[in-house]
Amino acid sequence: MSRFPRLRLAFVASVSCLGAALLGLSGCQTYLGRYVTLGPIDVDDYRHLPSRRLAAAGRPRPLPMARTDSWLERCRLEDGTRALTRGEDLDRWLAAQGTTAWLILERGRVVDERYYHGRDRDSLHKCFSITKSFLAALVGIAQAEGRFSVAARLDEYVAIPPENAALGGVTVQQLLDNVSGLRYRRGVAPWRDQPRMYYSTDLRSLLVRSPLVTTPGRVFLPEDLSPLLVGYALERALQRTEPGLTLSRYAESRLWQPLGAGDALWNVDRPAAGLEKSESGLVARARDLARLGQLYLNGGRVGGRQVVPAKWVQATVRPPPRGAPNLFTDGFYQNLWWGARPRPRRQQEYFANGHFGQRIYVCPDKQLVLVRLGFAAGNVDWTEFLGRLADRW
Repeated sequence: MSRFPRLRLAFVASVSCLGAALLGLSGCQTYLGRYVTLGPIDVDDYRHLPSRRLAAAGRPRPLPMARTDSWLERCRLEDGTRALTRGEDLDRWLAAQGTTAWLILERGRVVDERYYHGRDRDSLHKCFSITKSFLAALVGIAQAEGRFSVAARLDEYVAIPPENAALGGVTVQQLLDNVSGLRYRRGVAPWRDQPRMYYSTDLRSLLVRSPLVTTPGRVFLPEDLSPLLVGYALERALQRTEPGLTLSRYAESRLWQPLGAGDALWNVDRPAAGLEKSESGLVARARDLARLGQLYLNGGRVGGRQVVPAKWVQATVRPPPRGAPNLFTDGFYQNLWWGARPRPRRQQEYFANGHFGQRIYVCPDKQLVLVRLGFAAGNVDWTEFLGRLADRW
């Protein structure tokens, strides 16, 4: 249930606790206080971090129901040893893999919906990096409104200190594709970038000090600083015309409520004047994440309304040109979404990917949106598993 190994090195824990005691840090008011108090990252830590609410749509848009277990016999999924052809077999296996929510939309209708470990349809789930794909939709909307440009340099929106001027030359598009050249040091020690980013109480100051280690546009590196910088730049761009406007309020009016979604949360780095955690902070219901997948499947439309520009959706789900650093033999990464492994004579499949096996997987040919959420990934490659399900549908 942890993003970082639960077994920290003894000296790291000792130094952290001693530092917290000496500095009088407690609770979640400082970075080190959060690091010590909350410990390893998990799906429930959103309860202890500050957040902003995304209010539900005034007129929620229901998802039509067509629930049936007949797909199980047809698809004959396997748990590694035997076929899962009955609902109770699937329930037992999904629960054992740490799954908390499972949802399948076919042509916009719910054909399967299951919850485990005390969760139900109304439960909120920490989305982790699915948040990045949520942010991507906001970027497309803001660009269509003429308030933001992915071709712009970062320093057109964010003040970068002179000693780190190279960061200012990175474009928003390079950040969206994780080819920015930023340094990102993984690890559990409190001085590593991974925990510092996640538990920071002042993300804006941390982000503008992030150094480059490679030339922008040349190397793909999956990291979490780039989407945070995109979120920071978008916030600054929006506030040029609407001072005080937060990403949460913008998302609520432009995306969340038009989707017909229920209420949700978005973690921020600190309570007062905080910045949304655009790499991991969305907390939402499984049905509303399915709505996000359906939105992209429908080319950015909800009902008769174009919510996200169709050109932006197309640019996201179409593979980048040959030779691009964010194009791989088994897929691609573009505009904060992942492209799945190419399948002959099939439209490109794509997915939003979060830690602990959080997925929104979209299969255009079969008109499927598959959502899997959990407190652990279990022993499953969920991208491969959901892709195989789509193959057999």
